[in-house]
Amino acid sequence: MSDSSDAIVIDDGEECPGLLNELRSLGTLGQMWTLTVVVLCLARAVIVWPMLAEHGINPWWFLVLDVGTAPFYGVGQAMGVKILRDDSRPLRHALPWIGMVLFSFLAPYAYVLRSAGELPHYVVWGVVAWIAIFGALTIRRMARDVRMEAVAG
Repeated sequence: MSDSSDAIVIDDGEECPGLLNELRSLGTLGQMWTLTVVVLCLARAVIVWPMLAEHGINPWWFLVLDVGTAPFYGVGQAMGVKILRDDSRPLRHALPWIGMVLFSFLAPYAYVLRSAGELPHYVVWGVVAWIAIFGALTIRRMARDVRMEAVAG
């Protein structure tokens, strides 16, 4: 039986580090990024609390979703960038982490759009615009971080 920290050998003979080894290799910067994301999500949830309640959205569930998915967002983003920077690792090793970022990013907003009764159109479009703008900024940041390491390395 193998430990989750042991390396995994893919069908083509390629070695992929285990989950615990991947997380340990994140380093202080990746851990601080994850903590920052959690704190920002907590602050955002508190700020939008009155508006959520006003539109029939349970602010506690939003808080749980937003703050609960934040560590996965932060870790997924840091791990995705780390793997994409590594020329010896194929893109497919980063895809689960990038998928984690996508799911973690969209979950709170999907809850808002799904659970609200009749939201005014400007609110729906505002949430969609928020998703598009901050989704694009996340993609841009990850791409920039990958290129910065490639140039510096």
